[in-house]
Amino acid sequence: PGLGDYLERDNDPLDDVGHGTHVAGIAGAVTDNRRGIAGVAWYCKLMPVRAGYNTALGGYLEDDDAATAIVYAADNGAQVINMSWGAPTPSPIIHEAVKYAYSLGCVLVAAAGNDGVEGLYYPAAYDEVIAVGASDFYDAPASFSNYGWDLDVIAPGVEVESTWPDSGYNTLSGTSMATPHVAGL
Repeated sequence: PGLGDYLERDNDPLDDVGHGTHVAGIAGAVTDNRRGIAGVAWYCKLMPVRAGYNTALGGYLEDDDAATAIVYAADNGAQVINMSWGAPTPSPIIHEAVKYAYSLGCVLVAAAGNDGVEGLYYPAAYDEVIAVGASDFYDAPASFSNYGWDLDVIAPGVEVESTWPDSGYNTLSGTSMATPHVAGL
């Protein structure tokens, strides 16, 4: 059916930097087990698909890999696709993949961006996608969160604790952390 890992071209979407594990835990960490945190969606199946990586010094995400990952998720039964990534410029190939997944009934949710400016990153800016900004401890927009008239919702995105590789936990901030709160709901 596909690879699952479009970065290393194999079927092992191992998260070697932690961003994906953190995001996945916010949406769907096991609940009621007296360990760590509880995900927003108490009963869900997660489909890990890796198309790039995110590090504190920048990231790497090719448009064709991201588009292929979206199509893979849609073709393999994903009901919700969380996209805790983005770029300030549109991508025709990613938009086509988003429209394809949307036509299959997928709910698409994406991070607005962390520049603290008016204007959303793509794919959050596409009409088919729920655009998510970050809120702070007071339910106000976080200072780093992108904003604008086309922002759909804000969710917790400051100092969010979640799962981390090797059975650990970590606290991160960003619209990437806000997005799985919405996707999990």
